[in-house]
Amino acid sequence: MKTINNNKGYNLIELIVALPLASLVFVIFGIGIVHFTTTFQEVKLYNQLQQDLFEAIEIMKQGFMYEGVTDNEGLIGLSTAKKVIIGSSHNSIRVTPLVLNLDVEDDYWVEYMVNDDNQLEINGNYGLNRFPERKVIFPSSAANFFGNTPQFIIKNPHQIWSLEHTDAAGHPLMVKIKLVGQVRFREKLQRQSNDDDLRRNTRTITYETSVFLGNSHANTE
Repeated sequence: MKTINNNKGYNLIELIVALPLASLVFVIFGIGIVHFTTTFQEVKLYNQLQQDLFEAIEIMKQGFMYEGVTDNEGLIGLSTAKKVIIGSSHNSIRVTPLVLNLDVEDDYWVEYMVNDDNQLEINGNYGLNRFPERKVIFPSSAANFFGNTPQFIIKNPHQIWSLEHTDAAGHPLMVKIKLVGQVRFREKLQRQSNDDDLRRNTRTITYETSVFLGNSHANTE
């Protein structure tokens, strides 16, 4: 009877030669995982920036629902505004709706304002109900800071609102909204130039739209 012996294995030299190759494979695999995780997180934050800017513009156009304040009231947005007043520093706008009772006209208003952190806030008064505090409408998440700079910011705080059309008496008919938002992924390295920092560590989006004031003075008089 013929016995077949197959005791082939790996000797020490073969194992020593294979170790660097195995280490290289694990390093490449690890780098790939880190790159994938980083890219996924950046895409997620970039998508949030797009969504938050879009929702902020929709709130300004249609109005804001504040629980316990505006539940039983008509929302005040630019599309139904009677008049708007852009602040002297151009970092705020006050919106007043059409109110049939002139005695309570000053009791209905909302104001959008860019705060010191370059985030967009809203404050308002709906009849007898006043906002208990300013509400941040951009960004949608709690502020995450890189040093003294929030992760999400408005880049054009003094150029968001402008009047596109007025009537002969100067009453606003159409308001242009331009929001330039930026998200930061990581802190600036010491060796990076400002241009390289912006290119590698941030993303910026610009949204523009124009809103016709349906209840403006010119359309109600």
